Amino acid sequence: MLEKIENPGKKLKFNDIKNLEKQFNVILPEDYIEFLLQYNGGLPTPNAYYVEGHPEEILGIQVFFGIGREIESSCLDWNYKESRYSIPSELFPIGCSDTDDWICFSLQGESKGSVFFWDAMAESEKPSYSNVYKIADSFSDFLNGLFED
Repeated sequence: MLEKIENPGKKLKFNDIKNLEKQFNVILPEDYIEFLLQYNGGLPTPNAYYVEGHPEEILGIQVFFGIGREIESSCLDWNYKESRYSIPSELFPIGCSDTDDWICFSLQGESKGSVFFWDAMAESEKPSYSNVYKIADSFSDFLNGLFED
């Protein structure tokens, strides 16, 4: 279960999140919006999570992305733009694993709000689910499932 976030981003206003949603024509899950308002990304403790069916069943989170972070590669908008040619279109990257893969939300369909792990090492020519693993039914479930490895 999430205990703390180190190096949180600058405080956001609700309008900052709405502007991001409008910019990319997405609707973020409420529990994730609350996380952004409280922390705006950062380094979670604990940071380990299970990826069932993946060769490395236990992975860690390097960073949760935020809005307007000082380091471009830790920004939601930068990662969203970078991901468009790699991951299925309904996925939205929200963090980076310790193996430089993406942690994403599904923004539509039956899996809307679920959290997924996208494995960059198994990337295919076209975005597909062949290298995507579901890791939680919601962002809250994902945070509650974090543990120390």
